Amino acid sequence: MLAQVLFSGLALGSIYGLVALGFAVVFKATEVFNFAQGMFVVCGAYLAITGISLLNLPFPLAMLFMVLAAALLGVMIHMFLIQPVAGQPMLVVIMLTIALSIVLRAAIEIIFGSQGRTLNTPLPSGVFKIGELRISQLHLTAALVSWGCMAVFGAFFRFTSVGLLMRATADGHEAAVVSGVNVNMMNRLAWAIGVVLAAVGGLFLGQLQIASTELETIGLLALPAVVIGGMQSIPGAIVGGLLVGLIEQLAASYISPKSSDIVIYALLLLILMVRPWGLFGQRELGRV
Repeated sequence: MLAQVLFSGLALGSIYGLVALGFAVVFKATEVFNFAQGMFVVCGAYLAITGISLLNLPFPLAMLFMVLAAALLGVMIHMFLIQPVAGQPMLVVIMLTIALSIVLRAAIEIIFGSQGRTLNTPLPSGVFKIGELRISQLHLTAALVSWGCMAVFGAFFRFTSVGLLMRATADGHEAAVVSGVNVNMMNRLAWAIGVVLAAVGGLFLGQLQIASTELETIGLLALPAVVIGGMQSIPGAIVGGLLVGLIEQLAASYISPKSSDIVIYALLLLILMVRPWGLFGQRELGRV
């Protein structure tokens, strides 16, 4: 039983880690605490439905459509919403992302209706056994794809020239500008990556659950994940996602199905009180 719960927790945690990674990339690059990340998960599920069911594209082309549309959405959000309020107080930007989340939810419900939709993909959905452990092929695929996306992003961020420019921009906007880096371009790329990672998470959550705007609640578990791991830490976001997935499944299995949110947010409160910079974040010192 415990092994079954741990497997499910790690599989879901991998998806949460992927969504949290997108959140951390945006925050690290632009210092925007993005409350619309949960709705980007929903957008991913509905973009997949659009490509597969409405446009009748072959699955690989439907996935390419989802990725490109999500990237374009991220670029447009930065160009028309985030960049114009650059330099404004943090509260202004936070309220902007909350308003963006509400607008996206309303737009999706107007276009697709308020009822959830089934997301059918050719991804394997059977179950195989290893001893007493029942392994869902969809959960396993979701975990493997999530880790693959994380590895690709990590390699891009660390070993490519564009990734180096993104890291330079994240470390200091002013220094990057003086060095000739196109900061706006790097920030748009960060938003594109953040939305794409959330969209991939939405693809799997939409099939594991059902594609509806209620997926936003699940997607928002990336927020405690990234705060627990450390908002400035890319590895911390991934570890935070895994922890949230494990805690959710353990609490639901051994305490109560309704207790998982209580345990997750209780841990979040504890982290904020004891180590507000997160498990892997760096403490910021200021002069008084």
